[in-house]
Amino acid sequence: MNKLLTLTAGIALLSSGVVNAGAGETGHQHVGHHESQTMPQSGMMRQHKGMEGHAHSMGSLAGAPGKEENVSRVIQVTADDLMRFTHEPFNIKDGETIKFVVINKGAVPHEFAIGTKDEHMDHGKMMINNPTMHHGPGGNAITVKPGETQELIWKFENAWQIEAACNIPGHYQAGMHSSVKIEE
Repeated sequence: MNKLLTLTAGIALLSSGVVNAGAGETGHQHVGHHESQTMPQSGMMRQHKGMEGHAHSMGSLAGAPGKEENVSRVIQVTADDLMRFTHEPFNIKDGETIKFVVINKGAVPHEFAIGTKDEHMDHGKMMINNPTMHHGPGGNAITVKPGETQELIWKFENAWQIEAACNIPGHYQAGMHSSVKIEE
């Protein structure tokens, strides 16, 4: 019975992303209240704040977090409960740093995340397993509560096949994602 319980707990930890099983990895690195973790399976850069207030960070094929002083322009994005983002076309030059100002005009929380479709699919699975996950500043995803405005600064570097998406369970599937066109 103890072996079954141990096996069940191990499977639960693996499927929730708590255990880092990548080859050659060192696991978690704690910095204050944040922890950094690389998971090469999806390659997605994430800042997750769960109930313990920890953040997880992963590399992305979509680029990297940007710096305020490098922002070339600001794009306003409205999220609503029709499960759509409203914004100007995401026509972005390779190497450009964009500040996204995301306004939630809905009655439920929404997420704004930058990544490839595969990264969003992986992230969506993680969100199903952790529906109360909250995304803080500094990564590729932010959680925007109803009536709130949040900012995400992102540098699109060597990026391709990129989307902005809400990965709260059911939102992506309902159409809450937008293509990002990267121009040379």
